Amino acid sequence: MSAKDYKSTLNLPQTPFSMRGDLPKREPLQIEEWLKNKVYEKRIEKNKKHEKFLLHDGPPYANGGLHLGTALNKILKDVVVKYKNMSGYEARFIPGWDCHGLPVELGAEKQLLDKKLDKTKVPVTELRQMCREYAEKYIVLQMSQFKRLEVFGEWDNPYLTMSKEYVATIIRELGRHSKEGVLYQGNKPVYWCASCTTALAEAEIEYKNKRSPSIYVKFELSKDALASFKELSGIANNLHAKQVSFIVWTTTPWTLPANLGVFLHPEYEYIALKAPSGHYDLANLAEIWIIAQGLKESFEKALGLSKPLEVLLTFRSEKLHKQKLKHPFIDRESLIMEAEYVTLDAGTGVVHSAPGHGSEDYIVGTKYGLKIYAPVDEKGRFTEDFPEIPGLKGQFVFKTNTVIIENLKNSGHLLFSSEVEHSYPHCWRCHQPIIFRATPQWFIGMSSQKRSLRQEAKDQIKSIQWIPDWGINRILGMVETRPDWCISRQRTWGVPITVFYCQSCHEPLAEESVFFHVADLVKQHGTDIWFTESAEKLLPAGVKCKKCDSKSFVKEKDILDVWFDSGVSHAAVCEDRELGWPADMYLEGSDQHRGWFQTSLLTAVATRYRAPFKTVLTHGFVNDRDGKKMSKSKGNVVSPLDIINQFGAEILRLWVVLEDYRNDVNYSKESIERVSESYRKIRNTIRFILGNLYDFDPDQHQKSLHDMSDLDLWALSKSAGVFEKIRHAYEQYEFHFVYHQIVNFCAVDLSSVYFDILKDRLYTAAKDSLERRASQTALWMIGSALLRSLTPIITFTAEEAWKLFPQGKGKTDSIYLTDFPSGENGLDKWKNTELEEKFEILWNLRDRVLKELEVERQNKKIGHPREAKVILGVDDKTEKLLKEIREDLKRLFLVSELELTRGDQIKVIRSNGTKCERCWTYTLEVGQNVAHPDICDRCTKAIGK
Repeated sequence: MSAKDYKSTLNLPQTPFSMRGDLPKREPLQIEEWLKNKVYEKRIEKNKKHEKFLLHDGPPYANGGLHLGTALNKILKDVVVKYKNMSGYEARFIPGWDCHGLPVELGAEKQLLDKKLDKTKVPVTELRQMCREYAEKYIVLQMSQFKRLEVFGEWDNPYLTMSKEYVATIIRELGRHSKEGVLYQGNKPVYWCASCTTALAEAEIEYKNKRSPSIYVKFELSKDALASFKELSGIANNLHAKQVSFIVWTTTPWTLPANLGVFLHPEYEYIALKAPSGHYDLANLAEIWIIAQGLKESFEKALGLSKPLEVLLTFRSEKLHKQKLKHPFIDRESLIMEAEYVTLDAGTGVVHSAPGHGSEDYIVGTKYGLKIYAPVDEKGRFTEDFPEIPGLKGQFVFKTNTVIIENLKNSGHLLFSSEVEHSYPHCWRCHQPIIFRATPQWFIGMSSQKRSLRQEAKDQIKSIQWIPDWGINRILGMVETRPDWCISRQRTWGVPITVFYCQSCHEPLAEESVFFHVADLVKQHGTDIWFTESAEKLLPAGVKCKKCDSKSFVKEKDILDVWFDSGVSHAAVCEDRELGWPADMYLEGSDQHRGWFQTSLLTAVATRYRAPFKTVLTHGFVNDRDGKKMSKSKGNVVSPLDIINQFGAEILRLWVVLEDYRNDVNYSKESIERVSESYRKIRNTIRFILGNLYDFDPDQHQKSLHDMSDLDLWALSKSAGVFEKIRHAYEQYEFHFVYHQIVNFCAVDLSSVYFDILKDRLYTAAKDSLERRASQTALWMIGSALLRSLTPIITFTAEEAWKLFPQGKGKTDSIYLTDFPSGENGLDKWKNTELEEKFEILWNLRDRVLKELEVERQNKKIGHPREAKVILGVDDKTEKLLKEIREDLKRLFLVSELELTRGDQIKVIRSNGTKCERCWTYTLEVGQNVAHPDICDRCTKAIGK
């Protein structure tokens, strides 16, 4: 027979599993098959009576398509849920959508503009229906995109914050907050977006740099304050009020018309400074400026003074506490107050206070009995004129800064002005700078005389597992400093605040029973019933005002903050659907420490006195290759769909787990191409396994561990260790470690070592020989565990391979219905630590031999390692160990001859044998058999002729 004829006697690999996955084309077909066959549902049914694990999905906004950050988030969740299900938990995944709010309403309003319709003339219910349809459109779009990412879940049973059932729960939860005493109405400053004309929650604020005026303003002493100052200082009696001023620094000149006082720190030293030459009053006397002592140097530097100012007096705030100053341009007095929030970070240590335009100003101002004064309307325009500065009424506040500064300058009250760039709050939606504005709003109180929601929340935070662990300090700091939660919004598309007001005395009716009654109506008829029916029809029969006994009521017009909608999802989803409460895990971006994590925590602690989650896992943001935030204006946005269409969802999923998601992640085409290369290594590993199991039926050919060679047993033991590490990494949510373990295992332990040696046995041994069937058994066991370990991450590839994998009698419809490899289901039996230790010594020797073989190949002494004879120098102990290994050592070293000798040298010479045309080994046996003179004895026996 010729060499060509002998090829037909080899057991060469056979498999339709291609080297290239053609993922963009073939993944959608498999996704349709999963949905059609209800694979997710079958897995849940299989685990029905097992321990539950609930990862509660934080709802994305039903607005626009997916971006890379959303894709990363859903893929991470899917990996967790798939792993937990394959580990035996009943891990249901209910996807959700946040349907209300400004993005959706503005989208609907744009449709009105396109149709040239006036929003004010469109009935509320019609606009709400437009919003509903707008949200539904993007829910359908996003759902199809999530499915394309290979995300499994209850797509026919999602939760929508606009559904009747969900809204009814929101209203009931609001009633529970009222019962618990944390819901109240107050007229206080809140974040206000003049562009969107609504109040904003802290979670709806983003900080960006803004250039603002930086001015130093003189607040002169009143007559009584001057008398106290004279008594305090002992300065001459000819001192007069216009001569002495507190110097206030502010970056918001537009708030000065609402000024009612100034703050001093009770613990700071304040100093009276003699003004430099050029600063004289009308009587040509030097002015006296009062600032905090700790800011003297920076104050002098800001004014550009070359010499230090003379200190005339040092005193504490208590000396002038509750005295009055003169407003710099309005005939009004300003009260001197004490506040510990005053700092020495910048300015003068004298802080201007407008209780209607600042949260701290409000808190301290109310203690002093000041009016909550905010002469600004919902569009950020002044509502009144001031005789001293005519024309302010109707002007947008930011545009009045120049006029106010000019007035201060002309009146002699402006000491110095410049511009400063600083971090300033902006609206998350329109990205415009916001203002603080006092308006009647509904709040969830963080602290009251009855209870401290703040402290209770902090206590609960400490009982939660935070991944990464720095998350605990981040959210603790946020809860510690957050203001009361403003939950009312002045918009149309949202859940109504179902409070009624007495028509006679305006007392609010906010009883739990009333909330529950309205919730029942909403669940039956839909949310719009609030907007179509009268208060009389919505209220329970016989309700009276507790203050005046009136039976006539009107409805609240405001709607709820959407963060309250999503914040009570633990009740509407986890509790109402009996999924389990609290949830085992919330998994979102790190921005949700101030968003959904916090609002969920507060609503749960307020009503149930404990956190709604056991573990909180956060991931970073996806940036461009340079670490810069992706934005359309920068042109650096990458769509996940573009990646999928070019590379496939599998590659995107692998990229997600490759990155350490706990930090911000930088995306580049190079990074996705590197992942694609790693995928090819994994795929080729699977292809090798499948190709060499083409004639293997586990029901007929499976062998015991006792029948296996030491090489196979080593491979199983090594694999068991790797799969246990992989399982542990999944348990710890360290998916990047899973990725590196799998890629390294496929490329090194399997492909470069085990497979490289195994090829000879698989290809050339007799088809049904014990040695080949035993090696196939080991390969089958490793392949099964590998595919199952890959399933949570690259589900399509694992499924594609599983269809071709010899499963035997226990065949399953999908690999997702199999169990994740663990010690309990087989891995423990594979472990052989003693054998691994022996092979570790062997592999070190092999590495040395392979290096020498490469040197001789480079020197043209051999063309292929099989042409070589290796003389290996070893000591007695090593020789004894090598002889204990039940293997043909020369085949482990991939050479034709191996001779052991004493010493530590390795010598490579050409083999004296002749090449076997079947197995390519060089041996003296070739030519001995008359019938088959071109092959060795082993091959002659293998072909059975």
